[in-house]
Amino acid sequence: MAVFLEETLEEHQRTISYSVPVYNAFGLVEREIPKTLNVKIPAGVSNGQRIRLKGQGTPGENGGPNGDLWLVIHIAPHPLFDIVNQDLEVVLPLAPWEAALGAKVSVPTLKERILLTIPPGSQAGQRLRIKGKGLASKKHTGDLYAIIKIVMPPKPDEKTAALWQQLADAQSSFDPRQQWGKA
Repeated sequence: MAVFLEETLEEHQRTISYSVPVYNAFGLVEREIPKTLNVKIPAGVSNGQRIRLKGQGTPGENGGPNGDLWLVIHIAPHPLFDIVNQDLEVVLPLAPWEAALGAKVSVPTLKERILLTIPPGSQAGQRLRIKGKGLASKKHTGDLYAIIKIVMPPKPDEKTAALWQQLADAQSSFDPRQQWGKA
């Protein structure tokens, strides 16, 4: 059963329809009985979790009790968040000057937007932890990790290019490929 990430936050109802096969004495499907159920999906469900619906499966043999129906939860991909256990990850696009100088930026969580302080000198790929903003389970709540991605502005105009050149001149001793050695 596919569930959206936001649906894991609170308990909710879902209506499902399915068919239960009825077998003849030879073990062949004689007919199918359509069924519709309202299913309670608990808060904090996780990918791969199984939900048991007692007595909602196939009829028992020789008049015995019905079997159980098991639903397997599959959390649908989200456009912003990736799930890693109970933690969430979001890519945080930053302008070069926000990464260099530090900034306060708005970051989405599953419930709201928060203001995150970006430390000066932040690097691409750096993970900033936002405690308690991941997925909740019965045992604990995960964290949200904002992963920095530095995004360059479009092709610079003359004024912007001159500013970049000033920065390059001021930082002429900086070599980001220093670990490669001299060629």
